[in-house]
Amino acid sequence: MQLRYSKNLQPAVDGMQKISAITWSANGMRLAVSTADRVVHLYDDQGERKDKFPTRPAEKGQMSYVVRALAFSPDSTRLAVAQSDNIVFVYKLGTEWGEKKSICNKFPQSSAVTCMNWPRTKAHDIIFGLAEGKVKSGQVRSNKAATLYSSESYVVSVASSIDGETIISGHLDGTIYRYTLENHQLAKIVAHPSVPYALDWGEHICAAGNDGKVIFYTDDGNVFQRFDYSYDTSVKEFTVAAFNPAGDTVVIGNFNKFFVYGYNPKRPEWVEKLVKNIENLYSVTALCWKPDGSKVVLGSLCGSVDVFEICLRKARYKGKFEFTYVSISQVIVKELASSLKVAIKSDFGLEINKINIYQDRYVVAHTAETLLLGDLETSRLSEIQWRGSGKEKYDFSSPGVCMIFNAGELTLVEYGSNEILGNCRTEQMSPHLISARLNYSRVKSEEDYHLAIKIIAFLLDPHTICVQDLKTGNSAALINHDAKIDFLELNASATKLLYRDKRRQLMLYNIKTQTKSTLLQFCSYVQWVPNSDVVVAQSRNNLNVWYNIDDPDKVTVYNIKGEVEEIERNKNGTEVIVNEGMSTVSYALDEPLIEFGFALESRNLARAVEILEPLNNTPEIEANWKALAEIALEEQNLRVAEQCYSALGDVGKSRYLHKVNKLCDKHKAETAQEGIQSYLVQAKLSALEKQFHRAEAILLDQNDVEEAMEMYQELHRWDEIINIAEKRKHPKLHDLKANYFNWLLQTNQEEKAAEVKARDGDYPGAISLYLKGKLPARAAALVSKYNINNSDIMEKIASALQAAEMHEKAGEFFEKLDMPDKALESYVKGNAYRKAVDLARRNYPTYIAKLEEKWGDYLVSQKQMDASVNHFIEAGAYQKAIEAAINARQWTKAVQLLGQQSQDVAKPYYKQIAKHYADIRQLDQAEKFYMKAGAFNDVFEMLTSNNKWEQAYRFACKNMPDTEVTLLYTKQAQKLESEGLLKEAEKMYLTVNEADMAINMYKKAQQYDNMIKLVAKYRKELLKDTHIYLAQQFDAEGKFKEAEHHFVEAGAWKMAVDIYRKKNMWDEALRLAKAYGGPKEIAEVARKWAETHAGKGGGSDLLMKQGLVEAALEFEVEQRNYDAAFRLAEAHCRHRLNDVHLSYALYLEDENRWKEAEEEFIKAGRAQEAVNMYEHQGDFYSALRVARQYCPDMVPEILSSQAKYHIDRGEFPKAEQCLLAAKLPEKAVEMYANARMRNDAIRVAKDHAPHLVSRVINVEEATGAEDMKQTARVLEQSRDYVKAINAYLSISQDVTNDFDLLEEVWERAVQLAMTYDKDRCQQIIMLVSQRLKGIQRYDAAADMYAGIGQYEEAIKCYIEGKDFKRAKEMVMSIKNTDIEAKLRNLVENEEKKYLQAKGDYTGLMPLDRNAARDIIISGGDWEGALEKVKGNPQMLSEILLKCTTHMTEEGHFAQALKIFSVYGSPADSAFFTIYKTLCVEVLAECEDEEIYDLRTVLKLLLDNMYDRNSPVTKEFERYFRIIQLLYLKGTCKNKNQRGLYTKICVSLLRYTNEVRVDKAFYDAGVACQEEGWLNMAFIFLNRYLDIADAIQDPDTGAAALGDNTDFEGTDIPTSNIPLPDNNITDNDTRDRLRDWVLQVSMDHRVEQKLSTRHCDSCGAEIYIANLQCPNCGFAWEPCLITGFPVMRGSEVACTNCDRPANKNEWNAYLLSNSSCPWCSSIQSQAF
Repeated sequence: MQLRYSKNLQPAVDGMQKISAITWSANGMRLAVSTADRVVHLYDDQGERKDKFPTRPAEKGQMSYVVRALAFSPDSTRLAVAQSDNIVFVYKLGTEWGEKKSICNKFPQSSAVTCMNWPRTKAHDIIFGLAEGKVKSGQVRSNKAATLYSSESYVVSVASSIDGETIISGHLDGTIYRYTLENHQLAKIVAHPSVPYALDWGEHICAAGNDGKVIFYTDDGNVFQRFDYSYDTSVKEFTVAAFNPAGDTVVIGNFNKFFVYGYNPKRPEWVEKLVKNIENLYSVTALCWKPDGSKVVLGSLCGSVDVFEICLRKARYKGKFEFTYVSISQVIVKELASSLKVAIKSDFGLEINKINIYQDRYVVAHTAETLLLGDLETSRLSEIQWRGSGKEKYDFSSPGVCMIFNAGELTLVEYGSNEILGNCRTEQMSPHLISARLNYSRVKSEEDYHLAIKIIAFLLDPHTICVQDLKTGNSAALINHDAKIDFLELNASATKLLYRDKRRQLMLYNIKTQTKSTLLQFCSYVQWVPNSDVVVAQSRNNLNVWYNIDDPDKVTVYNIKGEVEEIERNKNGTEVIVNEGMSTVSYALDEPLIEFGFALESRNLARAVEILEPLNNTPEIEANWKALAEIALEEQNLRVAEQCYSALGDVGKSRYLHKVNKLCDKHKAETAQEGIQSYLVQAKLSALEKQFHRAEAILLDQNDVEEAMEMYQELHRWDEIINIAEKRKHPKLHDLKANYFNWLLQTNQEEKAAEVKARDGDYPGAISLYLKGKLPARAAALVSKYNINNSDIMEKIASALQAAEMHEKAGEFFEKLDMPDKALESYVKGNAYRKAVDLARRNYPTYIAKLEEKWGDYLVSQKQMDASVNHFIEAGAYQKAIEAAINARQWTKAVQLLGQQSQDVAKPYYKQIAKHYADIRQLDQAEKFYMKAGAFNDVFEMLTSNNKWEQAYRFACKNMPDTEVTLLYTKQAQKLESEGLLKEAEKMYLTVNEADMAINMYKKAQQYDNMIKLVAKYRKELLKDTHIYLAQQFDAEGKFKEAEHHFVEAGAWKMAVDIYRKKNMWDEALRLAKAYGGPKEIAEVARKWAETHAGKGGGSDLLMKQGLVEAALEFEVEQRNYDAAFRLAEAHCRHRLNDVHLSYALYLEDENRWKEAEEEFIKAGRAQEAVNMYEHQGDFYSALRVARQYCPDMVPEILSSQAKYHIDRGEFPKAEQCLLAAKLPEKAVEMYANARMRNDAIRVAKDHAPHLVSRVINVEEATGAEDMKQTARVLEQSRDYVKAINAYLSISQDVTNDFDLLEEVWERAVQLAMTYDKDRCQQIIMLVSQRLKGIQRYDAAADMYAGIGQYEEAIKCYIEGKDFKRAKEMVMSIKNTDIEAKLRNLVENEEKKYLQAKGDYTGLMPLDRNAARDIIISGGDWEGALEKVKGNPQMLSEILLKCTTHMTEEGHFAQALKIFSVYGSPADSAFFTIYKTLCVEVLAECEDEEIYDLRTVLKLLLDNMYDRNSPVTKEFERYFRIIQLLYLKGTCKNKNQRGLYTKICVSLLRYTNEVRVDKAFYDAGVACQEEGWLNMAFIFLNRYLDIADAIQDPDTGAAALGDNTDFEGTDIPTSNIPLPDNNITDNDTRDRLRDWVLQVSMDHRVEQKLSTRHCDSCGAEIYIANLQCPNCGFAWEPCLITGFPVMRGSEVACTNCDRPANKNEWNAYLLSNSSCPWCSSIQSQAF
């Protein structure tokens, strides 16, 4: 264990200044320290203090508390502070330094908070202990504290387990409790022998106290190990303990020391690693580990805070990284260059044996059973179970994934996941042949994790690619290729695969569609642009970029000159780096298009639209709009799709989608559901995708036949419309067919109309329509099919065929009509020459030749040359026959035909034939035909191209002029040159005297010897320049001997020397210098050579051998070999000895060897240089010593420099001594004046420069408040009072912010003015008063105003200072009544404004009642407002009205009811509207809790209403009766009183105008059904089903409610019944009720009408539950229990409220209840 003191954050003080708490944030970036003055100091991870803030007391002004504990939240953004004044505050600190701090939670308690812990895994639970023995949890979300458990003893400490799921607490009586947060289990695990002040939990529980013993307990409380220091007198009380994050090291604080214990898991046991003694530390009061375990911070009783680095060991890795082993299972990896730190930890607690870092980024660590992998840049770490062979190979080329090769198996691990991602077997280990991608673009939350794509592509064999889904392990694709594959790579989204074979063919495979396409036939470089779907590939000199790879035909091509090296992408854009040999060139790509691809893949459609909108329309942009439109439709984002088609100019689709979006909006407005769920929208989208049958099915499923037919009608697909009409037996089927036929005729669709006629068997009508529609071929086909022999029809058809240019068909019809001339004409027009010739042979033989020529012309136009020759010969058109023969390559036949033609006609054709023979190397034949064509140049070119030089030359000289021969030879030579035949080309050039062209040819071919020969022979004047040019060329190529040769030949041998010197070839350079140079040149080369031997000690010897003594001396000096230089100077050149001494002195000065340098300067006769040296170093003593001895004139200058030195360091007395010694008192005075030390300046001036005193005391030059104050005092002491007053007044806020000083000097100015400047006294007082107001010293300003009688100004000062009491007192002292009244109003108004701004409604109440009320309710806390005015009935009523009005307007009816039930129901008419609203809303939903609250409210209201006969009272009594029945309904249902429940349900039907009608009938029907009242159940449930249909379909279902015959003569409402928006039951329940109603309707035993009884008055048969007879009008009182009429002879009444009831129902109710349901008085049964 290594412990090293790091730094002190806060020094100790004399006395007690206890550091009460220290804590690190979970991310290790912040350290919080609480000091004795209750201030929290915040430090960064390097120990630099960044911030501090004072804590707040629980009650304002009470500052006697202390901070007991600090704790950071797990996210490091909040800090909890536990205080002894019974509270825990939680401060929000934010994520950055300097953010505003605020209190976000507070947990007030009933006793002092003593300790606290915030478990690392519990973000919303803060654990703290209290002095009363309770341990509580502060719940951050609810801002409430819950008691976890209680004890009878003071809680002294609390700690949590490493996993944060369990806590322990230590108590004053020594007990330690363990509590599990998950299942709330509490256990007393141990009674420690002392108070466990030092308590923490790591591998074991560590407890220590004041008995000198440290005990480690197991989790169950058994003693694991004990350390006893009770015998050691130096060991005092253990105060605090802290485990490192791994839990295997604990530090325990003591007096002047702390103990460190480490756990050895192999033995297992705890070992005392070290004891750190620190003198005068006193007690350790706070301890904390850094979360990475590398540092421990401790605070002491005297206020010091010290940081110690603690670890097992440290190691360096390749000089780039440092490993800090903070425990056996945790290592901190630090990058030395950037100080980046990452902690590697084994979650299994295993020892980390070996660590490697690859590519300076990826870390691989081994334990005995696991493998740890991590990415240092992202700090994502993984640990997997692994038992490898030790021969694993790692690949990190795939982002986010580490690939491990082991024994032919590939294992993939995702950084940040502790599970193996997948496995596969492959023999190919090259990173270019394996590609893995993780795509989380569609994962927005944990619920979307299944949308993540994890794919790997690898080679099964050299020809087969396997694409595997790593999530499922299944194969996503298997790609077979006919050539070996040498490259493959997945795109970032893992949806497409690029691969290339050995033939350089580049392919793209779409994994989603399982299709592949060829991108390039030759590809030398290919790569995906990082984080995009853009492909960059090189094909020879073309750089190909696919911005939209889904459309491979849209490619952007750049011309480049080199090879692509890489693609660089950063925040500034994306560039392709191309190496062009001597330099690299960057080609910028279109960043918006790249970003577009990324946005498209991540489905950020809005961002994709933003990118495309500002771009100009190009083919690439169009393709991107199309891709975006397709994905928008796929994602059903119709608005984006509409915008895309608008951008593409596709008006049809854009308008169509616009209409669909309107349908979406309409559906959402009507149903509150997403518009895409509408069946109409789905049908429209299917139609847009041309899936019309699917759209038809959607519409027909919804029985929307008309819409389906309308869809096809818009498409003019009448066949489909008629099919639907036939299937659905549409009543207008016949009309539709007729309309269809008429529409076809109207829209000129004769073909369709003819088909309809043909299907109906009306063939003449069909033919007529075909002919009308100009479709004679269809008419002819119909005639042929059905053998129609009507000559008129056939003639019409023939004419129509001819008109339609269907000439062959017309000819056949004309032949049938025996009209050969028209038939022949038609055959010719239709190019049917065979039929035409046959017809001509039969009828027109003289016309055959013309037909044959036309036939030949037609065949030529059809490129059938060979077939046309014979037709031309038959027609006698020989020239056409020759052309056709040549084009058909029938050369022999062409020659035969040419023999019969004239020379002028034949020449062009002979040349074509000659060219053919030349191509097949029949040169004699070619020459013969060229000669016949007169093409002499072509003969020459043919002969030379076939190396027939002599024959070509003889032919040229014989048949061509000289100029033409030269031109031909030059061209031919150039051709030979391009073919590499240089000798032959030279020969031809020289033949025609073109030597320059031959020279240039050899230059380009780098045949320099031949070039020099020709230059020497034909261009001697250019020979030197040519040699130099060639020498430079050879130098660049590294051919130095050849370069030397040419330089020497050119007479520039020095250039050859420079080449050898630069290449460090000194022997050759010296050889050349000796061969061609003189002594000077030889010496120069030798000296430069000597410089290269400086490090070997032979440089001067080399020069001496050359006889260069002074050069050797200078060389030794330059090499700082001064001993050798002195020897050379003594022996050979003594006149240079001083120069050597001076150079040596300068060297010694550079080496900081001052004394030796001084001696050498003196020896060199340069003593002043020694003085300057000492002066420069600040050694003025030595400088003065040397100057006084060797150069006394420099002494004053040195003293002056020494003074400047002291002035720069603020050592003014020393500077003064130097300046006075140098006899420069003026500079001393100037020094003090510039330093604003006026007293010293005055002193020196008085003693040494009296003439400067007056200038020093100048007031205007004084700067700074103290300086100006001192100046004023000097003036006052000198009795210059006016200037003194002005000096005091010149001190203003511009000079200082010390308000006490300002008040003091201004009051002194007033005092002096009152005594010595009475004329200006009042003016000065006014000025000072204004200034005092400016610094908010209002009382002092007011006193001054009052002193001069300015009472109004004085009162305004008191008002500004908020001292209204003194302002009122001053107002009362004013005797002028008008002024007194005016100022009194001013004071009262200002006081009101102040109280309003402050929110002090208590103080404002006597002044302005309305304003006080507004303040009370301004925060929106209605309950708090009502509590505040609970004792003021009038104010309570006003606020209650505002509160309930606001709640009902906002729809918070339940809250309004709660408020009324708590604070009463005033019988004020202002509340009546609110009561009515609550009644209506509650009865509309009939929620049990709201019914109970409304019953309470109405009961209180009716009790408070005095006029029992008013309409309002009657109305509320009716509401109360309804609520009462609903309340009793719920009560009877809960107590299983089914009979009473059923009658109540039936009674409630008379109130269906108020209560929910469908629920009332449903409950009544079901209750009657269960009670066996089948007739009543049948009526009520049937009525319910009608109501349900009306709710579901208000237009058609409402008609069923019109049948009210079952309820005639009842008091059940049948008209104007409000219907709810939705049903209370589902379709299955309603179907079940319909079946039951249908079954009962078929049962004749059940009477299908309501139950009846006889009227007590008229005897008429009436509905059993009627409260009034419809015949005679006799009325009954409703039963208190059921609402049924109270019948004569069976009535009873409540003894308290006198409400009537039927006896049986009364007694049945009281069987389960003891009180009256109306008045709640105790009642008994009646017998």
